[in-house]
Amino acid sequence: MPLDYTIDLDQRLTVITGEYSDASEWQSLFSRLLTDGRRAPGFAFLRDLRAATKPVDADTVVQIMEVVRRFWPQLQPSRAAILTRHDEDPAALVAHALADEERLPIRAFNSHDEAMAWLREGE
Repeated sequence: MPLDYTIDLDQRLTVITGEYSDASEWQSLFSRLLTDGRRAPGFAFLRDLRAATKPVDADTVVQIMEVVRRFWPQLQPSRAAILTRHDEDPAALVAHALADEERLPIRAFNSHDEAMAWLREGE
């Protein structure tokens, strides 16, 4: 299942779904998002991994986070949450740690309610 997104204008939220993927897929997704007239600066991002089944390795996460870092100033999200179905998702934890290093407001959660509460705090 490739990366895809939906935009909830009322919640000012972009939800990214699909399987774990590589940096080139993320670059393509972000490029599409930049041209989507419904998206606006300040929207929160939720990466929903609950249906994903094929985790990526740490090297791939590093490459993905490089793409995220490059697109962050253009997309201008308020915050981003990574939602997993597991207590510990190694890929999500690596992304969380790299985001901390870059001072990007990205956090990993295994509870939808907690992720949404944290995203709303960033409004």
